[in-house]
Amino acid sequence: MKAKELMKCIEQAGEQLIRQRGSHLRYRLERDDMTLFTTIPQHGGDIPTGTLSAIDRDLAPILGKGWTR
Repeated sequence: MKAKELMKCIEQAGEQLIRQRGSHLRYRLERDDMTLFTTIPQHGGDIPTGTLSAIDRDLAPILGKGWTR
């Protein structure tokens, strides 16, 4: 999955971009009393599998496990 595809999914879920540092974007997702954060790298090509799994784990409490697939 490419970074732009992942960012589109995240923004549709209601996540907000809170900052950018170089090629890394930091997002915040808030629901009820829970606030979650994740960082998405914007490098060329697909996001590495391990990084994609970490992003999935970061947001799984709200979006559910496996939401990136």
